[in-house]
Amino acid sequence: MTAVQKQSVASGWHGEINIDFEYRKAVTKTVMASVSHKGPLRAQRPFYPEGEVCHLYLLHPPGGVVGGDVLKINMQSAKHAQAFVTTPGSTKFYRSAGSFATLEQILSIKKDGLLEWFPQENIFFPGAKTKLKTEIHLQAGANFSGWEINCLGRPVNNEKFTHGEVDAGFYLYREGEIFFVDRLRVNTEKQLSASAGLRGYAMNAIFICTGCKEAEVEAARGIVNQLAVDFPVGITLLDDVLVLRALANQSEKLQAVIIPVWQALRQSVFNLPPMQPRIWST
Repeated sequence: MTAVQKQSVASGWHGEINIDFEYRKAVTKTVMASVSHKGPLRAQRPFYPEGEVCHLYLLHPPGGVVGGDVLKINMQSAKHAQAFVTTPGSTKFYRSAGSFATLEQILSIKKDGLLEWFPQENIFFPGAKTKLKTEIHLQAGANFSGWEINCLGRPVNNEKFTHGEVDAGFYLYREGEIFFVDRLRVNTEKQLSASAGLRGYAMNAIFICTGCKEAEVEAARGIVNQLAVDFPVGITLLDDVLVLRALANQSEKLQAVIIPVWQALRQSVFNLPPMQPRIWST
């Protein structure tokens, strides 16, 4: 790294947050047992709209990410802990003058723990240079349900991602071994329209849920078919992991497909009510 690059990286926000969820028998609920942070990342006070499950909103007060910013999110869910995490709004990656913005999300779940991970979409403005890595580490018997939604450009303003670079990786590990990888790499406009790329769509989404069987896959496909969506959606089963992928141009349309699938699986797989966070309606 050159001296100029070092100076550029040092000029950005450096934020990190570490959160541990634990189930406490004395209060019969999951609590945020410990939290530490530096820089702009914060966590709101947990709340409990459904009893035992800990609901948490992650906050990024600056509201956007620029070149040179380095953000790290580390979460651990202990045995029997159940936590639902979302964000109040999208994460915006703005145009970069040269340096990459970096977001690293490491989520670890122990046996019999459950983490539901539903941050709002990542929006990459034209000219953004971003490295995004999400890792989910599961012990034997651990469960995870969550999505990652990426938007290249701002389709609502007819702004295409004509220049910039996005390198996004979504990784699922089981007992220390890689189980599933989803990569999105875009550095030319042609990749937006390529058949092996985004096929002309601005947004891509991936949703996964552990603990599923063929019955859940058929139920999820039935939900999608009833919605009569006008964009590509595919659902597969890898061992017991249901994987849903979709391409679209509006986050609302993507969520309108994924949310009812998640709600159905939440009930059938985890025996939890098909709730929806109030903040998603604001």
